[in-house]
Order: sequence, then C-alpha cells, then structure tokens
Amino acid sequence: MKGRARRGATALAVIAAACGLLGSGPAAAYDAVEVKNGGAIEGKVTLAGSPPPPKVVQVGQDAETCGKTQEIREVEGKDGGLKNAVVRLVGITKGKKQDLPPATLDQKGCVFIPHVVLTAPGKLSALNSDPVSHNVHTDPGKNDPVNAILSKLKRKASISVEAPEIIPVKCDQHGWMSAYIVVAEHPYYAVTDDTGAFRLRDVPPGRYTLEAWHEKLGRVQQPLSVEAGKTAAVKLTYK
Repeated sequence: MKGRARRGATALAVIAAACGLLGSGPAAAYDAVEVKNGGAIEGKVTLAGSPPPPKVVQVGQDAETCGKTQEIREVEGKDGGLKNAVVRLVGITKGKKQDLPPATLDQKGCVFIPHVVLTAPGKLSALNSDPVSHNVHTDPGKNDPVNAILSKLKRKASISVEAPEIIPVKCDQHGWMSAYIVVAEHPYYAVTDDTGAFRLRDVPPGRYTLEAWHEKLGRVQQPLSVEAGKTAAVKLTYK
C-alpha cells in the first residue's frame, strides 16, 4: 500500500526561515469596514514546466496504518496549476471583517490533512483520525510552540495561534509528515486548489500587490487593480 505525504521533517529547519516571507516584520494595521460594491480577484497560480517526481519513503513503524511506503510530493498540481500555494493581498489596511471559518488540521492515513491550513488568529483544532499515536509539533516564529500528543486516549487538541505567520508543523513519530498553519492577518488570503485556482471576494476597489507563497518555490508578486463590481483576472507563474 502506498500513501502520500509532503516534506520530511529533516527539511523543516530550512522551511522555517522561508516562512518569514509572509510573516516578517510587524503586520500592517487592518480596519474592518463595510465594503460596498467591492470587486473580486480570480486567478490561478501556475508552474512553468513539470513538477519533480515524488520521493518514496520506506515506512518503519505503524505500517498497518501508514502503508509500506509514503510518497513525498513537494510540488504538485494538475494541468500546469500549482496546489497549496498561499495567495494574499500585501499591505491591505482596510476591508471586510475577518470571515475565515474555524480551521481543523487532521492526521489521517499518516498524512496531515490539509497540508496547508488557513486560519484566522485564535484557536485551531488538531485531530487524530488514525488508530496510531501522532503528535502535532509546531515551529513558530511569533506564536508559542506546541507539541500536542494525540492518541486513542486523546483524539483532539486546541492550538492557540494569535500572531499572523506561517507555522511549520511536523509529527515526530512519523518523519515524513509535515504541514503548514497559515495565520492570516486579514481575510484576503486563499490556498490554491488542485488546479492552482483561487478567488478573493469583496475586495475594496483600488490598486494592490498580490503575492503567492509556496513552501518549496518561495514567492512571486504581481500588481493589479480591482474595480467596483468587477472581477480582476490574474495569473501568477513560478518559472
């Protein structure tokens, strides 16, 4: 049986530095206001060329649940799109109130689901849906670190994430398991789907910088304008 995962724990120290791309420096003050006749941003994050093949990791412990092997996919997507890129508006100072739904990070099949979880500042639920023990070990730059053990006796934990940043997560018991918690300082964030698509709604009219961040590829930016009642189409490409 073959499972699927992302980065191994050995690379998390490198990634922690890269995560400063969206979390470095103080967050800009943001005022929640009523957005009348706002616009939208709809687009796709793409990758020029083909993604690298997955790395195959041999599973030692808990193979009955985790499978005999796991595939580590650092870069993936369909039809030229890039999955799991974090898209945001840079430096926006006012707009709609924070409306991101409560977030959950699960451990199922010895993989974190979702690999990139987007949440507003506050509390995040961590779950273990497997019959084996896992832990949720965070490596934040601004928030308090967490190492929550989840087992048959304790399936759920609440994690406090108050400061905006991107937080690497790993399971120490299964070295291939990794994820990212994205704590958003405003509601104009999105994580791309399997095809690289995303959408931001109720954006006040104006000129902005749109940024995409990816755990392996870094960031790309593009300026754009949003008009009242219209949708701005955009494509961000990693070359």
